[in-house]
Amino acid sequence: MRPTSWLGAVCLAWAALASAGAQAAYPEKPVNIVVGFAPGGTNDILARLIATELEKRLGQPFVVENKPGANSMISANYVKRAEPDGHTLLVIASGGLTVNPAVYAPGRVTYDPVRDFTPIAQLALYPMVVTTGPNLADVRTLPALLERARSDAKPLTHGVATSAFQLAAALMAADAGIEFTHIPYKGSGPVVTDLMGGQLDVAFLDAAAVTSQLGSGRLHALAVTTPQRSPALPDTPTVAESGLPGYDAALWAGLVAPAGTPAAVIERINAALADALASPALRERFEQLGMSPGTADSQTLAAAIQRDLARWTRVASDAGIRIE
Repeated sequence: MRPTSWLGAVCLAWAALASAGAQAAYPEKPVNIVVGFAPGGTNDILARLIATELEKRLGQPFVVENKPGANSMISANYVKRAEPDGHTLLVIASGGLTVNPAVYAPGRVTYDPVRDFTPIAQLALYPMVVTTGPNLADVRTLPALLERARSDAKPLTHGVATSAFQLAAALMAADAGIEFTHIPYKGSGPVVTDLMGGQLDVAFLDAAAVTSQLGSGRLHALAVTTPQRSPALPDTPTVAESGLPGYDAALWAGLVAPAGTPAAVIERINAALADALASPALRERFEQLGMSPGTADSQTLAAAIQRDLARWTRVASDAGIRIE
């Protein structure tokens, strides 16, 4: 064997041993799971569920650290700058990775959702629910809502809790040839209040915000925005099966690490997550939260980031949605 060939073989063998060692040793200390929302919200609850499951399987504490603010940009920038050793992870909603870059003016988002993070897993998927209140008490299906929107002299008023919900409504409007007047709110709670009070016609809402109110009869779920029906609302059809085939505006939550995190570490986390997401108890808890378990592999999350970033950038541009 030539000296250069021998040296190359030694280097490859050493790299393989180092990778195996990193996988076996991880985690070497407590792991921080950062979440960009205050305690008590859906993503915080999800992060704590995942932390508990990973702690059981990997033998070190997984501690949730809340860093709310700026639509997850504070938490994303914090994790972007962390040591890429797998001991600082980020649970982030799809909006933080794919909506913020689409709607904020250039320079406002100071992280790149593709280059600055290593995808680990798509933890959960959950729908937005197209919801009406007393203003449209006679509208009980999505086709009826679209017909009303086309026939009314004024656009229907739509309560906007987040930019992700506005983009989902804008996508529907473009597909259906209708218009909404978007009215911004600071969260889903005030939107639900005004929808029930008759100050709004329609709202796209997360399932957790609306399911408890549907039994009152004052709110009506017309459709969910995911490609499949939601386990939390099995009798509510999808938008796609209600006259807009191909429509998909699913929300999701992902787990990412700083760019450069070793592949062996990612694989170890994925193996633990795959086992956790197969647990009937965890799947039941997800269903209670209006979510479906995701897929514990990096490729699925990477593809979702690329796909949704391209889609929401196009929708935001076409609808003229921009936050300066």
